[in-house]
Amino acid sequence: MLEIKSIKKAYNRNGEKITPIENIDLKIDRGEFICLLGPSGCGKSTLLNIISGLDNPDSGNIYMNGKKIKGPGKDRIVMFQDSGLFPWLTVKENIEFGLRINNFSDTEIENRVNKYLRMVHLFRFKDSYIHEISGGMRQRAALARALALDSEVLLMDEPFSALDSQTKTLLQQELQKIWWETGKTVIFVTHNVEEAVLLGTRIILMGTNPGRIKREIKVDISIPRKPADRNVRYIQEKIIEELKEEVEKVASKEFDEEWTIEKDTILHSPDNDLGANI
Repeated sequence: MLEIKSIKKAYNRNGEKITPIENIDLKIDRGEFICLLGPSGCGKSTLLNIISGLDNPDSGNIYMNGKKIKGPGKDRIVMFQDSGLFPWLTVKENIEFGLRINNFSDTEIENRVNKYLRMVHLFRFKDSYIHEISGGMRQRAALARALALDSEVLLMDEPFSALDSQTKTLLQQELQKIWWETGKTVIFVTHNVEEAVLLGTRIILMGTNPGRIKREIKVDISIPRKPADRNVRYIQEKIIEELKEEVEKVASKEFDEEWTIEKDTILHSPDNDLGANI
């Protein structure tokens, strides 16, 4: 469905050449839930923006159903970290917005809006304004708005990162169910290992400097998945080990010269030499 060929993107920052992504090659099948996982600066969001058509690569191409992507399209809908809802519109009116500018009939708009309001469990809040609902409810409204357009691909850029852990867990469970019911192709950016294992059918581990695909991991665990599942925990621990090197790279650039990686899990006092001569 999607074919990414030799994508590269670079720019200059304060005289330093930054290469967010380089030599990215990836094929995505219809109905997959792909998680792009890696530390800050590995090019996850850059790649998502290029797939969406909101940014252009310096070299390489992306094809969808055999056609080269040259810009944004109705076949690819983006859901960002911020819900991006219009505060002067109600929940229902926000979900209607994209349908109205695409000239859907009133009957079709009503049917779709009601369907997705019920799917994200916001039907009784349809006449509420955005300031009247919680952060989690706003993200559910943004998800309903994206789903209502019935695009082939849903692109999600860390949509739950600003939420508290309890709300995030609830929405992760809900998204698993929605993906299963709709069969959408989802590309989901995250830096959270647990989230990637909970949601993805395939995890793309990305390295830094420059951003590249380090490894692909297929997640063969039945849906729904829960954080306490030992299979989820097992894969999560394996991925954390794989990512240590990349996390250290980022930290060594972002922290001052006194920073060092702690190899042990126990905190030692420099004044305590108990047992040193045993």
